[in-house]
Amino acid sequence: MTSETNETHSSGHSTKLPIWYWVIALIGLMWFLMDMSAFFMRVLMSEEGIQAMPENQQHLYRDMPLWVNVVFAFEVFGGALGCIGLLLRKSWSLPFLNVSLIGVLSQTFHIYFMSDAISLMGAPAIMMPLLAIAICASMILLSKTAMAKQWYR
Repeated sequence: MTSETNETHSSGHSTKLPIWYWVIALIGLMWFLMDMSAFFMRVLMSEEGIQAMPENQQHLYRDMPLWVNVVFAFEVFGGALGCIGLLLRKSWSLPFLNVSLIGVLSQTFHIYFMSDAISLMGAPAIMMPLLAIAICASMILLSKTAMAKQWYR
């Protein structure tokens, strides 16, 4: 078994799609689905759930502006739809992934410059946004690579 998949287009020519393409796109989708669960936990959290948090997290949660949740939604839904587009080999994946990147950059700006999340939460408040940016940027690179290699249908 080779590490590439052959598919024939309507024009009759064959496009070899490497296994790594599918693996990366699937990992991206799993990331955005996990992030989507974090989004729903954040926006649907009850008052009892907030009170069960450590005091510093309660402060961050209660003082979070609405726009941060809106851009979080852009990140997770744009990223998930973009990764589905990657798996379906559709060029519309790129605009959704770009929306996702705008969302994660906006959230990161809030975390780094508009809140006291880093002083209250420490290293995770620094590292998780960077990881999210790296994953989103990787999905954008994958989409652009697929376009350049004419892997999209």
